[in-house]
Amino acid sequence: MNGSMSPPGTLVLRRGLERLRASAMLKQSLLVFTGSMVLNLCNFIAHAVASRELGVVVYGGLYALINAAMIAALPAAFVGPVVAQLSAEFRALHDDGHLRGLTENVAEGFARLGLLYMVVAAFAAIPFSWFLHVPVWSAQFVGLIAGAALYLSALRAVAQGTQDFIGFALSNSIEGIAKVVGIGVLLAVGLKLGGGIIGFFIGPLCALFYLGMRLRKRYSVAQSRSLRYDWRRILNAGAGSAAATISLALIGSADVVLVKHYFDPHQAGLYAAAALGGKMLLYLVGFIPTVLLPQAADRHARGAQTREVLAGSLLMFAIVAAFGLFVFEYFGLFVLHALVGHAFDAALPLLGTYGLAMVLLALTNALSYYGIATHRLAFTVPLLTCTLGTLAAIVAIHPNLRTVVEILVIGNAVGTLAVSIALVAQQNTSGRRSTV
Repeated sequence: MNGSMSPPGTLVLRRGLERLRASAMLKQSLLVFTGSMVLNLCNFIAHAVASRELGVVVYGGLYALINAAMIAALPAAFVGPVVAQLSAEFRALHDDGHLRGLTENVAEGFARLGLLYMVVAAFAAIPFSWFLHVPVWSAQFVGLIAGAALYLSALRAVAQGTQDFIGFALSNSIEGIAKVVGIGVLLAVGLKLGGGIIGFFIGPLCALFYLGMRLRKRYSVAQSRSLRYDWRRILNAGAGSAAATISLALIGSADVVLVKHYFDPHQAGLYAAAALGGKMLLYLVGFIPTVLLPQAADRHARGAQTREVLAGSLLMFAIVAAFGLFVFEYFGLFVLHALVGHAFDAALPLLGTYGLAMVLLALTNALSYYGIATHRLAFTVPLLTCTLGTLAAIVAIHPNLRTVVEILVIGNAVGTLAVSIALVAQQNTSGRRSTV
């Protein structure tokens, strides 16, 4: 005997390692899911308080401003998945020096970007207020929220890529709790629209402070090492992450802004309630890409199969999404009452359909992030085309709110199909090339 492990022993070891990885992925998923649920629950509590205190018309304005801030974050928010992927690769190499350098670069760059947003918001205040029919002063707060969201998303990308899911989850929880407290106090003292906007800014600000301190402490021992960025690779990966981020942000937010512009304030308020409820499903399954990206990137970097990660994530997605749609179908009115009270009951016919649109959007987002992690980016152009086509259809055809929601469902379904076809086609092409 030569002491080498027999083939059956090797197989047993591999299966054991796969079970350990599957167990680790499940624990990480549960951790991120818990943190995401705390944030989502607090978000909905904050909206429940705001909608009841502000009424249909003013709440419609607040919700449009929040969604405008999310859209404003688009020009740079796409770097999040790229930062997460770089962090995952440095972690796999146990390279804390480059991780500290990356964290410092991210912090410095996004701090400057936040200041730029404030300047742009000041100059764009008048046309912005005209388009959304909101006070001029509200534009500056939109810039604040957008800047904080950008900075926070970048730091969370580092935590995500290094699989620091405890810090990731705690930052979510802190954001949600601070948001609820801030909105509750500010509305209680008599501030209306301004109180709501400031309250929604306090949440990400507190989470940003916590996560920044955590990352700084984590890498304080390591010596910072400068990075030489492969800009060609970053731009290639950035194209995919940009498509995913733009699609998620535009389809998830631009419809609210367009409805606020084209419809009367009361109708816009009802649509905001339906969108708020429907996005419960988007956020309910939103944790899946967070876990899927670093897991798939890690396996792809090691040359291992990534299909098991995708299959497990999609199974988890299907279970959660099916449960959410069931609740909307049979208990939709209770959902609306819990979220926004009885004043928004007229939004019930929109709720289930909007929820379906968000499930399709979440599925498209998960598939896109899988493509980014495995360097399959052929979905970029089809996804952006479907996204812009959906919004163009809303601009051209909006006789009533129901039509707007139906356009969202059709557009998201086409987007999911387009991304799936692109991923499969690129996999087949890569397989044929590898055999030549």
